[in-house]
Amino acid sequence: MIQSLSHMTFVVRDLDRMTEILTGVFDAREVDSGARQFSLEGVQ
Repeated sequence: MIQSLSHMTFVVRDLDRMTEILTGVFDAREVDSGARQFSLEGVQ
């Protein structure tokens, strides 16, 4: 069984709604990446 999961990235249209789903359903935790930017290569 999985004990933990780290470093997942979701590209979504409604960040607030996705945050509600992940925190409410999966008991996930939001992590702020600060000023660092991440590549969206391949995303349209």
